[in-house]
Amino acid sequence: MISKSAGYSSDWVSETGLDLEIGYCITMVRDVDPREALDRFGVNDETIRTAPWSELVAQVSTLEPPEHHGVTAAFAFGGHTVLVEDFGYRGRSAEWTEPLSQGTEAVNVYLSPSSLKLELTIIRDGQQVAFIDGDAPDDVDTDDPKLAESLARFARAALAPWDENDEPPESFEDGWVDLLQVACDYLGLRPTVSDISRPVLGAPVRVR
Repeated sequence: MISKSAGYSSDWVSETGLDLEIGYCITMVRDVDPREALDRFGVNDETIRTAPWSELVAQVSTLEPPEHHGVTAAFAFGGHTVLVEDFGYRGRSAEWTEPLSQGTEAVNVYLSPSSLKLELTIIRDGQQVAFIDGDAPDDVDTDDPKLAESLARFARAALAPWDENDEPPESFEDGWVDLLQVACDYLGLRPTVSDISRPVLGAPVRVR
């Protein structure tokens, strides 16, 4: 689906892209390069390699047990890095977001693979500064009025009908908000399928 206002497309995480529709943990970091981001994220440097996303996913299936592993990859977008975990949690854990966001800002979007619930969290210098629950996207939890105003505006722009064939909803009660789009709008990112189709730095990571 393409946002009317911002030209955003969710294709990069859909079946034609990374195929993450059943859950993900995606963390966007300002002004940190991919290698540094993976290091801050605690990914073993010896396991990191450059390969297409599909090859990294296939590598996980060879590990024992495969269901206890997932891919963590670091895509470069301008001066920012987008860390994608297809089956993970580090991007929503203070243990990892504290070092990841030191001297900068990280934005995490988590889609639960079990409930499909969305959450967005913004962390600066290890401290959470904003949170949005996907079930109440119009309620921005932050002490920063300007940040609240910006995120509310982006949430309104990302409001979509439950069924893509329906008319655009007039209120938050009549639709849903793609918090991944909100995060991209906030950071000015426009990921495309071609962007994520190139070889990327990544590695299998044990998640449990």
